[in-house]
Amino acid sequence: MKESRLFQSPHPWALLLSAALLCAPLVVHAQTLSGVRVLPHAGPDYTFSGWQSEGPVSAVQTVPLDLGDQVYGATLQVQPATSGETYRVRVQYETSLGLSAEGPHLDLTEWKHCVSDWQVAQAIDVVSFELPTPTSEQGECFPAYTQAELTAAVHAYARNAGDTGMAERWLDGLRTPPLGMSQTTLSVSPFVAISEVRVKVEVLRTGKWIEVTRIVFAPPMGC
Repeated sequence: MKESRLFQSPHPWALLLSAALLCAPLVVHAQTLSGVRVLPHAGPDYTFSGWQSEGPVSAVQTVPLDLGDQVYGATLQVQPATSGETYRVRVQYETSLGLSAEGPHLDLTEWKHCVSDWQVAQAIDVVSFELPTPTSEQGECFPAYTQAELTAAVHAYARNAGDTGMAERWLDGLRTPPLGMSQTTLSVSPFVAISEVRVKVEVLRTGKWIEVTRIVFAPPMGC
């Protein structure tokens, strides 16, 4: 008896076609942009030396920033692979807590954070967007913590760095009043700073915004 066509196994080419159709959106999204760049910027408060993606635009890329470089107020430009599509850019800030010893600093970027809402960047033209400057609230926001939690976080940082004695040197500076400090004790104070500026590039497809790439700018927290 011949097998009913209803239950026949699909041809190999049919399976390949189905897989291609499922993967097609991912391929299209990856090829949407040929590049992304942030133009050099010199504003009254912040400056930026410029940056450009290299090679194929990946889904997520992290860009460490040099001391003194900030993307606030700079212009981000997308370089579409094809023309005629609509883009938008959104920005989010993440703060971390650091310990400052009037120069040296310890950045607890793997501990607690305050994360802002996504903010739409102002469009200059169809491919250019001005990256916003964070408000003082966005730059200083940080969740409450106890001294015990901070102590544990510093010890965890020291263990990961392979220098367990580092923790006590920093914590002693926090515990000791300035007038009672010896010359070998660090004068340590906690501070909050933005540790990540996340920039999301999206394209409008069939009425929905689809993320094309996310760029994470990582400014140095201390001086």
